[in-house]
Amino acid sequence: MELKLKFRELADQMLATMPNDALQGIVAMPTSFVDENNTSRSSPLGRLMGEAMFYEFNQRGFPSREYRLTGNIAVVGGRDDLALIENAVIPAGQKWAALVVGTYYVDKDATFVNARLVRATDGLVMRTGQLVLVNTPIVARMGKTDPPAPKPAPVQSTSSSVASASSAKPTGQRGGLYPSLYTPANSITSGSVNIKQGK
Repeated sequence: MELKLKFRELADQMLATMPNDALQGIVAMPTSFVDENNTSRSSPLGRLMGEAMFYEFNQRGFPSREYRLTGNIAVVGGRDDLALIENAVIPAGQKWAALVVGTYYVDKDATFVNARLVRATDGLVMRTGQLVLVNTPIVARMGKTDPPAPKPAPVQSTSSSVASASSAKPTGQRGGLYPSLYTPANSITSGSVNIKQGK
């Protein structure tokens, strides 16, 4: 209940500011809040705050959109709901869209939260809010940052893939262990091979 009241307070800070003319025709797209020290990572608490903003904005009559179903935010090589990640791709021209983004910093006794309503077209910060959560056992447990995402497997070069092609077993999938059909000109050489015939 305490967390719910805190999320309500955060939404009030962002939407109670007057005047609201700049918000006419704007649709909110809440995203997971991220670790202030590493914006490529979130936590159960960060995701809960993002989900809570859907509810709080909707309860105040502010339209919200579930962007994950439409692909309006696409993240290359990461989660699909971290808008503050370095390689987030947000298409330009969406004049109706405003991202609800936020960061949190977990200290020994408290967690500090900052939230922003950001216009997607140019990054203009339209509204802000901040609060402090006491690190109760629930908050401390939920605030533990997710483990880092696994790194993608390195791409094999053409020369190494050709060399290992004879020992690789077919996987039945294109692009797996099969070598590339392209061979660079500088890797083609000529020579002679001695053949010995024996019993």
